[in-house]
Amino acid sequence: MENESHIRKRLRLRVALRLLGICFFGCLTGFLVFNSPYWMAGIWTSLITFGLFIETIRFVTQSELKLTAFLQALRQNDFAITFSESKKADNYDLHRAFNQLNDIFKKLRSERESQHQLLLAIVENSSAPLICFEETTGEIFLINHAAKNLFQMPFLQKIESLGRVDAGLTRTLIDMPDGGRITEKLVVAGKTSILSIHAQHLIFENKNLKLISIHDVSSEMAAREAETWQKLLRVLTHEISNSAIPLSTLSSYIYEMVTEAHASERRLTEEERSDMMESLRTIDQRSKSLKEFVHNFRNINQVPEPNLEKVEMLALVNESLSLYARELQKECITLDVKVPGQQFVYADRNLTQQVLINLIKNAVEAMRNMKNGKHIELATSPMGTRYLQLHVRDTGQGISQEDLDQIFIPFFSTKKGGSGIGLSISKQIMQKQNGDISVQSVPGRGSVFTLSFTS
Repeated sequence: MENESHIRKRLRLRVALRLLGICFFGCLTGFLVFNSPYWMAGIWTSLITFGLFIETIRFVTQSELKLTAFLQALRQNDFAITFSESKKADNYDLHRAFNQLNDIFKKLRSERESQHQLLLAIVENSSAPLICFEETTGEIFLINHAAKNLFQMPFLQKIESLGRVDAGLTRTLIDMPDGGRITEKLVVAGKTSILSIHAQHLIFENKNLKLISIHDVSSEMAAREAETWQKLLRVLTHEISNSAIPLSTLSSYIYEMVTEAHASERRLTEEERSDMMESLRTIDQRSKSLKEFVHNFRNINQVPEPNLEKVEMLALVNESLSLYARELQKECITLDVKVPGQQFVYADRNLTQQVLINLIKNAVEAMRNMKNGKHIELATSPMGTRYLQLHVRDTGQGISQEDLDQIFIPFFSTKKGGSGIGLSISKQIMQKQNGDISVQSVPGRGSVFTLSFTS
């Protein structure tokens, strides 16, 4: 600031001295010509006045031209221009200030380029695929090597070009809201990947940009699937053991009892006959239970392929609720349906009704032991432009955190006597319809099951 003030004072002083010189010699010229016999001297003072006038114009014009040249160089990012710092040169202070500003801008540009190169290196070497494009034109602003490898496209100028890989994914990337996160399936060169996609809006150099970060969660999902199978095997082992061990024990007991009676050549006593009948009845019950278990297991592995059609969500909800109208009235459960008309999804009508019936049934059972405050709500909410979510809320007893991760595993049930296949089949149905089902719950406050459909 002190330097700028000094330069400003020096410029003012130089201009002021020239203006004072013009005024002084102009007045002297007038006096010599009109009020003095020395009119010849007035000719010389007039020439001096004219010379000072021309010098002032030259000085101001030259300073303006130098300032214009300096600003034009800044506008064009040309920092090669320099000004003489010789003390004999005109505008020495101005030249020095220009050169100092030039050095500052050079340093700032160098730092900016270094940061830009560092950012490009970080983006390019990132293992997460990154795409940044202009929202208005779709022009690719930045794409890293990981994204090119993911889509098997070495060159990409427009986001619409991704349509050659997956048209639906392209539309999803364009329509994703700021801060949105979705999961998509991508098949490239016969390889299937499950992608978790996040969108973020940016403004850079007056451009509206959208940054898309992609994370391939295929390996994570494979690990979860393996973990699910391990849990399923533990459940199967437990269930079969619960049936097989009593069957083996009771059959061995009957065999020993009959063998002993046969060896001693005697008839079974009344007590032994009673024990044998009770044991046979138990064997029969456990055999039926094991048979039912096998039947349920077959049902899980035989979910039919859905026949997708465009159906109205409100119609699906009303048709499913009509089956439970009397049950809801009997249990004093209030119902709130917040599903607007003319909301359509692609789904199998019958299979989706099976899912909704199962969720409503579970909600009713979760509130069966409650005296009041029983409430079920069904509401929809859009997720982007391609998905519609249906939320089924209840005010039941809720689900503990440790059970939340297992309720979609076959044969796992939090209800006494439950088969544990309803939610597992519902999960399969939704996934076969290119959708999903998820749950949130707070023990003692109820649960929310969310069904996601393509629309």
